[in-house]
Amino acid sequence: MDKKYLFYFLMFFSLNAFSQASRDSTRIADCIQVSRSDETKWIQRFQNDIDKYVDENRRLETRSCDVLIFGSSSINLWKEIYTDLAPLKIIRRSYGGATIRDMIYNYDVIARGYDPRAIVMYVENDITDITVGDIYDLFRVFTKAIKRDYPDIPFYIMSLKPSPFREAQLKKILALNALLEEYATNTPGVHYIDITKQMFDANGKIRKDIFTDDLLHINQKGYTIWAEILKPILMQHDKKSQ
Repeated sequence: MDKKYLFYFLMFFSLNAFSQASRDSTRIADCIQVSRSDETKWIQRFQNDIDKYVDENRRLETRSCDVLIFGSSSINLWKEIYTDLAPLKIIRRSYGGATIRDMIYNYDVIARGYDPRAIVMYVENDITDITVGDIYDLFRVFTKAIKRDYPDIPFYIMSLKPSPFREAQLKKILALNALLEEYATNTPGVHYIDITKQMFDANGKIRKDIFTDDLLHINQKGYTIWAEILKPILMQHDKKSQ
């Protein structure tokens, strides 16, 4: 099988099925091109993390939760997430370096078969190497799968954060956020959560005090800001669903 291209399930606008089978992960038709020497190997680079979630899912007494949250390192490094979002019961399925491309590939493990009252997604790493339009398409593919599997559960897409480290991509980030906001506004059951506004100072500059030394990942001060935005939205929904 030709491995020149990743098949990112753009054929899944018809939403027949999702699979982790390698035969479904690469095709040369109806796909997004990415410059990699071996895309199947690249998309499986976090398989150890996924295997851990497979084991954890087997050990869970129940997959019911108030919030199923998944995404990249910005979620994975949120050390106080269970405290910051308490009393909401959280199931987290995130891993460092995640892109929406491999999240689609790993969909069965991180997103399928749970019993949440709400679902939250955050991922930003695609912004470094594919176009805004391609990323937007992938978000829509993922969202359609979520709404197929959880038609009555609200799905919250968090905006991509601005960071000093990725300031060169800021225009792309803001453009994608605008597209995601419009998409959520016009898609039943999908909601957009803007976490960017408090990440700029009074002069419109990205704040550095809410980031770790790498200037990419936020520190606990930053996570407190996120929690102050995210928690009331999720709590309000949780009360309505009870």
